[in-house]
Amino acid sequence: MKQFFFRLWHHETNGLTAAALIIGVASLASRVLGVLRDRVLASQFGAGDVLDVYYAAFRLPDLLYTLIILGALSAGFIPVFAEYMEARGKDDALRLAERVCSVVGAVMLVVCAALVAFAPVFVPLAVPGFTGEKLAETIALTRIMALSPFFLGLSAVMGGILQATRHFFAFALAPVLYNIGIIFGAVILAPVMGLPGLAWGVVLGAFLHFLTQSTVAFRLGFRRLPAPSFRTEGVRRILWLMAPRTAGLAVAQVNMVILLALASSLPLGSIAVFNLASNLQAFPVGIFGISFAVAAFPNLAAAVGAGRDQEFLRVISSAARKICFLILPATAIFFLLRAQIVRLALGAGAFDWNDTIRTADVLGIFTFSLLFQALSPLFARAFYALQDTWTPLRISVLTEAFNLLLAFMLRGPFGIFGLAIAFSAAAALNFVLLWWFLRVKRGPFDGDVFSSIAKTSAASLALFGFGWLVRQSLGTIFPLRTFWQVALQTAGTVLVGMLAFVTVAALLRSEEFLEFRDAVRRKLFRAVKRIEGADAAQ
Repeated sequence: MKQFFFRLWHHETNGLTAAALIIGVASLASRVLGVLRDRVLASQFGAGDVLDVYYAAFRLPDLLYTLIILGALSAGFIPVFAEYMEARGKDDALRLAERVCSVVGAVMLVVCAALVAFAPVFVPLAVPGFTGEKLAETIALTRIMALSPFFLGLSAVMGGILQATRHFFAFALAPVLYNIGIIFGAVILAPVMGLPGLAWGVVLGAFLHFLTQSTVAFRLGFRRLPAPSFRTEGVRRILWLMAPRTAGLAVAQVNMVILLALASSLPLGSIAVFNLASNLQAFPVGIFGISFAVAAFPNLAAAVGAGRDQEFLRVISSAARKICFLILPATAIFFLLRAQIVRLALGAGAFDWNDTIRTADVLGIFTFSLLFQALSPLFARAFYALQDTWTPLRISVLTEAFNLLLAFMLRGPFGIFGLAIAFSAAAALNFVLLWWFLRVKRGPFDGDVFSSIAKTSAASLALFGFGWLVRQSLGTIFPLRTFWQVALQTAGTVLVGMLAFVTVAALLRSEEFLEFRDAVRRKLFRAVKRIEGADAAQ
């Protein structure tokens, strides 16, 4: 068992589906822990001042990490590192990674120190609706959480090495450890230290995130941290490629800060409701959308580098079909069972029925954009593989401006629900523009994509229809007053709905369903043969 885990930890994964499976399973574990984290927080503090302070304090450190780190790695580090691997060899590529890591570490130290020093200036701008003790607590928590971007920055470089070399297991597991650290802070540290314990849990999670990936990177040959320098040609190229991507992320993050400011002036708990619903709707997006986008990125870059245009389009089409086959039934389930999902995930302790209804309503609005949110990372990475980071930037600026305009218009009549409507509409517009401009740039995609989506949509409608009948029936048989009664209603609805989905997908001969069925049969057949061989040997 020890050797098996060691091989899995350091194993190189080449296949798109296999890589997506590893990332997806780990993402599922991370999302489950994320829901458990939110349940712990909601049950202890409810959707009130404490969680408003926690999520508001989380925003600025997360903004720094997203702008400075994610922009560099997603658009610049991985392609340049992969090019170094091909042209100059593994050793030169790792020396470049060491240079990048030292630069990232130095920059993050300066930026985090600035956030600690100027938190009393920045925080009131981010949450103008906070005053008095609530504002003071947000500033204190922001200063503690300012340590987390430093560890996450170093970890992101390690993660870039792991992705470029296709070592996906430790990369995918790092967010699991991150959530464990936050849960430890909520369960162990907060009862002892009070509200600062939540913040120190975030810092602990960030350190575990770094530690998880660095073990594999060190084994690959990452040895030291040289003096920070911008003179290295590879470092300068990464900075050049990261500029448009960082600008696009800056627009998105500033947009979220403005939405947070708008929510801070709404009724008590609005920030918490928006964040809790957003975390729940991110569950299927992370498992299905991000997993395939991350797994497909190296293949897209390789196809572009070799000039294989048809392979480039084929990778996008294949990944898009698989994402749609998984996200559309998930969308039906989340909309159908939005109240049950919120109640099961968060409904405990101080999180009362009113909090449940408000969060479920916001979650229902978010579900209409799940498909667009899940496909957008794939199409954005297609542009990055083409070394075009400007087109996604222009699209981001346009869609975020649309988001803010709609949010200002809808906040008055609809409150927090207006912000959710604006977010979902902007997500749809973002994907449509990415799809259209990529089609113009590289030509039409495989026609089978639209046929596949139509078949999956029909199967998802069957899931929703039969699931609704079961949900209503079980709701009249027994009162839904306990966790297990709600869980039974949810399980019954999902079971019957999925049977309907599978039946319709099989009747329509969905390619994705047939591929999945055949893959299961092959796995089972091989397992049976191995068992028979073991019996014969015995």
